[in-house]
Amino acid sequence: MFTANFQSRVQEILDFIAEITLGNYTYTLALRNRKDELEQIVLSLNTMVEEVDTAVHQINHEKSKEVIENVIFNLDQDLHIISYSANVEEIFKYPKEGLLKRPIKLYLSEDTELPDDPERLLDQAHERHFPFIVEFRHGNGYHWVGKAYLHPLVSNGKKTYTLSAFKSTYYNEKLKKDLSGDKKETGYPSEYRSLLLREQRQLTRRLHKYVMKRLDRKLKSLPVIAREVGGSASKIKAIFKRAYGDTIYNYHLRKRLEKAHLLLQNTSLPVNEIAEECGFASFSHFSRSFKKEYGVTPSQIRKS
Repeated sequence: MFTANFQSRVQEILDFIAEITLGNYTYTLALRNRKDELEQIVLSLNTMVEEVDTAVHQINHEKSKEVIENVIFNLDQDLHIISYSANVEEIFKYPKEGLLKRPIKLYLSEDTELPDDPERLLDQAHERHFPFIVEFRHGNGYHWVGKAYLHPLVSNGKKTYTLSAFKSTYYNEKLKKDLSGDKKETGYPSEYRSLLLREQRQLTRRLHKYVMKRLDRKLKSLPVIAREVGGSASKIKAIFKRAYGDTIYNYHLRKRLEKAHLLLQNTSLPVNEIAEECGFASFSHFSRSFKKEYGVTPSQIRKS
């Protein structure tokens, strides 16, 4: 039987694949220090994303151009954040509150070599004359990998630092026109289905969030869901199927059963309370659905 950690990792991979399906090739999924099939899949996905990102924009070189994405953090002598560039929140999806006065290490992966003594890093950078690799943790659990320089500053007699990180990314003229409200027909990129419009990506995320917040109850009818997330019934049905490979209701049921499976394995809650917690009014319905999904009854999982 799969462990909770295994199921959690599978879900991270599925969510990452959903981002790729929606045309987001900017990030990578963090690797874990384990040698198993799932980590091989993650490694392959990260490699594929880099190749796809380059290939899609090279094919459409007249509409896409390579640009530098640059973020800046000003740090005190202990490498705590004093201030940061305005694009940090947008790129990394960090909350507006909480960044200031916190160690920059909290937002970096374990693979980023940022020593407690910044002077040592400065000496190394001076000797090598090239930047070091930096890996920021994205608010959604991904990693933003780029190159960085650490610059010493002098302010009111105290030494401070600026961490300037950058990476190459692509700018798409089509998305710019969508965001600016320019509805002029460009004919691009209709033949490349992976480059969905920004509006569709945002709607898909709202819909997924809506579904995941309601694992303790049945979903309403499709027209009602459409009104609450902001879209037509036919549109949300189509984009959800395209992003997650299943209908909204089948996906919702599967997630409710996954939640029940985790509760059965990791809590001592009575089985009937777990059924209610996962939105099943009838215990017999819960038991039948669970056995259909996992091949065993909830009681058998609890006994094992």
